[in-house]
Amino acid sequence: MPRVATNTEPLTFEQYLKLEEQHEIRHEFVDGFMFAMAGGTKAHNTIAGNIYAKARIAARAKPNCGAYMENVKLRTKNGVGYYPDVVVSCDDDVDDLLIHNPCLIVEVLSNSTEDLDRSEKWLNYQKSASLQMYVLIHQNKKFLETFKRNLDGTWQYAILEETGTLENQSLNFAMTLEEFFEDVVIETKT
Repeated sequence: MPRVATNTEPLTFEQYLKLEEQHEIRHEFVDGFMFAMAGGTKAHNTIAGNIYAKARIAARAKPNCGAYMENVKLRTKNGVGYYPDVVVSCDDDVDDLLIHNPCLIVEVLSNSTEDLDRSEKWLNYQKSASLQMYVLIHQNKKFLETFKRNLDGTWQYAILEETGTLENQSLNFAMTLEEFFEDVVIETKT
């Protein structure tokens, strides 16, 4: 289902920020247009919370690092604004509203966002030179996909399914697949 913009005329990023302060719901900002965000499930929220809790501990151990979830905007290099499920930044960024230089971005996939997370968002996220890892995690099965930036700037794709550990050595972050899904009931289809 295609997204429908809430504005009819293109906006600047600054206009978007001003309007976003006035709205009760969150909007992502792409090519001058605002798009309302869908609500999430308990599983989505629990998985994102599990990741945030672990990422926050890792980020606090590093200078100038912080972990954020869902309500903090990320501005990409080409002026697109998203609300990643979890984002870590190790930057002296003093902007309280925006992350500019993420090193880790995690998106929990849902039926309504999976295509965007895999295509549009991934293309825009890659433009951040600071980004070291992009993680896509399924909420209905123990399956996780990672894109890790190599030293030469290329991306390495890997998956974890049913078991395994995700590691980000620069953040000293490690999390088992079981920890991602702690307190999440995955319904098996019969």
